[in-house]
Amino acid sequence: MNARRSTVAAILFLVAIAAGAAEPSPVPSVSFFVSARGTGRSRDLSEGDLRRIFLGEISRWPNGHRIVLYVRPFDSVPGRLFLDRLIRMSDIDYAQWWLGAVFRGRAAAAPRVMTSPESMSKAVAANADAIGFDSPQTPDAELLVLTIDGRAPSDPQYPIRAR
Repeated sequence: MNARRSTVAAILFLVAIAAGAAEPSPVPSVSFFVSARGTGRSRDLSEGDLRRIFLGEISRWPNGHRIVLYVRPFDSVPGRLFLDRLIRMSDIDYAQWWLGAVFRGRAAAAPRVMTSPESMSKAVAANADAIGFDSPQTPDAELLVLTIDGRAPSDPQYPIRAR
């Protein structure tokens, strides 16, 4: 029953990717953020660890809690930057990666797709073990913006930015 539920979740993930809405304006970088309610984790991640988190290779925070992943649609500007600069896969390859991971039991569930910045912020803020990304935004008291390799999204050397 769990395998069937996971397969259905993975298929819904693929459908959500295909149905995402495109955004018209370019975004210079993508911010990754976690819930301010989470404990026992660093505010800085390496680019490699962040990639492994979003590929499901790292599935737990240092406190042992399962990481909950939220992504933007891959035809959105933040979603495209995420795939091109961090994951380095096409949207189809990334979806197939997760379908295989869930099918083989390597992952409990595929990332959840949030169609708007507001839904992303609310979802991540509501779950102490969540991580998500979007275009840089004004800091929310319920979210902590992560640095990647010690660099903030405003840094010109930030690794996930448009070139």
